[in-house]
Amino acid sequence: MKRSTSMNDLKAITILFRATDALGKAIQRDVKSFGLNVTEFGILEALYHLGEMPIKALLEKVLITNSTMSYVITQLINKTYIYKTQSPTDRRSFLLALTDKGQDLMDEIFQKHKRNMREIISVLTEEEEEQFKNMLKKVGKRASEYRV
Repeated sequence: MKRSTSMNDLKAITILFRATDALGKAIQRDVKSFGLNVTEFGILEALYHLGEMPIKALLEKVLITNSTMSYVITQLINKTYIYKTQSPTDRRSFLLALTDKGQDLMDEIFQKHKRNMREIISVLTEEEEEQFKNMLKKVGKRASEYRV
């Protein structure tokens, strides 16, 4: 039976949402195996790759709310993975950085996490992966420009 065009109008978006949900769950399982949640891992990963940074800059990198950020920062400080210092140039701003323990943790787990995520994406050829990235960028750009 042939489906009408209207039934398929949102199929790509439905597939994208299902794939995003499945990938999100895989990421959750992966970082949980390291004793972290996704938000904690995101903060640690940003500090691991970018180094010390103001909380405001970190908020923009990991895309979480300020209230969630405050809670997770406290958790990571309590676990002694990060530390917070006052900015020498702006007394209202605080900087975050990895402790030695946090650095050691990320040295240990980041490559494992990367391998696990690459395993998921390995269903695509290199050419397909490049096309996939370009298509996602194109859709993301269009969505960010969309105004109702």
